[in-house]
Amino acid sequence: PEYLFRLTLGLHPDLEDDRTVTLELPASAEALRKAQKQLGADGWAGVMVLDYDGIIPYAAEFADLPMELDAFNEFAESVKDMPSREKQLPKLKALLEHFGVTDLAAAAGLVEHIGDYILTPEISSPQEAAIDELNFTMDAHSAELLLPHVNLFAYGNEIIKDDNAALTSYGLLHREDYQPMQTPVQEHFEMDMQ
Repeated sequence: PEYLFRLTLGLHPDLEDDRTVTLELPASAEALRKAQKQLGADGWAGVMVLDYDGIIPYAAEFADLPMELDAFNEFAESVKDMPSREKQLPKLKALLEHFGVTDLAAAAGLVEHIGDYILTPEISSPQEAAIDELNFTMDAHSAELLLPHVNLFAYGNEIIKDDNAALTSYGLLHREDYQPMQTPVQEHFEMDMQ
């Protein structure tokens, strides 16, 4: 689709008004005002999200929509502006999953720091991490001879732990500098404490 996020908004059933409006995000301030006008609403009070579709399927769960619609629109704009967006989206989804993001500020912080992380989608299990490491540290023939004699699951888990990485449903995720993974909020807090 052409849009990143699409919301169908309507008025709360108690208001007994069945007007709806579909909004594609990111949207201009004018488009947001026009949506409110079409609903006959002053602000987002009394407005509900009737349907949601987007590149991040569960994003509507961590945003208090429609009350945080302006902030969500800014988040959508930052996602749209990510360099190499198509390549970065799986990484963003992996980060949101790994950190269990529950608010827009944390999600926006991850977009801001997306370049600090590396996602390897080909590695989806400890065994694959172990095989990848063996192929990296030795020639292919030696790795092939060694494979049947190694507990790949245990070795892979140690490699993941040593790299401060995490397996997500999108692949292996780690920081570019191999430091422990923390949300930008945690990093900022630790820097303030020093």
